[in-house]
Amino acid sequence: WNELSTDSTMPPKKPDPKAAPPPEPEEPEHEAFGEWNGERNPESLPEGKGTATYPNGDTYVGTIRNNMREEAGVYTWKAPEEGKSGGVYDGEYESNKKHGKGSMKYPDGGTFEGHWKEGMREGHGTFKYPNGDWYKGTWSAGKKSGEGTYFSYCGSCWYVGTWSDGMFTEGVWKFKDGSCYRGKFAGGRPAPGEGVFLFPNGNRQMGKWVEAKVEGEEEKPKIFWVGGDLLVGHAG
Repeated sequence: WNELSTDSTMPPKKPDPKAAPPPEPEEPEHEAFGEWNGERNPESLPEGKGTATYPNGDTYVGTIRNNMREEAGVYTWKAPEEGKSGGVYDGEYESNKKHGKGSMKYPDGGTFEGHWKEGMREGHGTFKYPNGDWYKGTWSAGKKSGEGTYFSYCGSCWYVGTWSDGMFTEGVWKFKDGSCYRGKFAGGRPAPGEGVFLFPNGNRQMGKWVEAKVEGEEEKPKIFWVGGDLLVGHAG
């Protein structure tokens, strides 16, 4: 691209808020089998490996302990209509909740593979979105949190750095031509304040982002890049 001028508006593309991971499909907290085909305890209650079919049409193939899903198993949600998926989880359970390592295929086609804690994405994992985006990194309480990388398929760019409560907060915004921006972020775009653009030829431009209302527009303030002098030949 051309070096940025003081009136350049950015960013040209940011992560689509609609691409956030969907909520977890509901699983019964207490077993109420419509049908159980499998091992039973001396009292003839479900205990051990088998297949449960719930009254709502969901199925679980795996281990039942003390009337709860435990250890490894596969839970399949009933499809909302013919030809569609209701979601599938294949992994570890503890006390009826996804816990440990497992993979989840969501009804919209998105997938997650990684670690879970008490039914939520927790620790390291990779989420692949149906639109081609992906995130690989750490999670907390089901949201992106800690260090990770998000790839935007439509924007052909990467967000590499620190995440909090599902949002990118600080790091490097990398573009396919090899250039990048380094600084802080808020609300899916660079945060007001200082930052630096780095270019493949070793040039860099220090500057700052400034918020300003555009006359005649009622939307939230736009953000503008106010660049300083171009520094030549400094490696990024």
